[in-house]
Amino acid sequence: MLSWCRPSIATSLVLTSVVAVACSTMPASSQTPTAAPAADCISAGTGAGPDAQMVAELRRSIEAGPLYAVASRSGGAACRVSEESGAIRVEYTFRDGTTLRANRNAQIEYGDQEVRFASPPSESPVAVLTRTEQAAFDGKGCGIDWRRGDTRAASDDASARETIYRGETCNCQARVRSNATGAVTRLLFRSAC
Repeated sequence: MLSWCRPSIATSLVLTSVVAVACSTMPASSQTPTAAPAADCISAGTGAGPDAQMVAELRRSIEAGPLYAVASRSGGAACRVSEESGAIRVEYTFRDGTTLRANRNAQIEYGDQEVRFASPPSESPVAVLTRTEQAAFDGKGCGIDWRRGDTRAASDDASARETIYRGETCNCQARVRSNATGAVTRLLFRSAC
């Protein structure tokens, strides 16, 4: 073999370093924010527990969704799974105190997800809920008119306000709750087909 064809060790190290730096450094504009990785879930309650395949499917759906992405901005802290009367419940608690609870009952085709924020989200709640509607109904949505919300005092807290948006398909509904100062404290999306 010709000696000029063999790279020296020093040349190999330099080339390797250049390639490693070039591949690991991306411009900020091309980096996409992603949701924090989910924690392992513990099963709550007694008995056999919920069906593992159904739980895995529900978790995949939740963790790929817009509400999880917004709720998990501080990182995942804990996950708990339970089942009651055929409904599976998954609850996440994040480092900043934000919680996400999701229920699914396949027998009656009911599902809901609710985020309770420790601090208000930086993104418009309607934008987040619009993406949630699209994700829940295969990109088509359920017919919510986001320009027509019914705003009123929350039933369990007179100082809080809720704006309720209703859709035409599967009794879908989205809610935005704000505290007395107008800061968003909760987002909810539910449907029952």
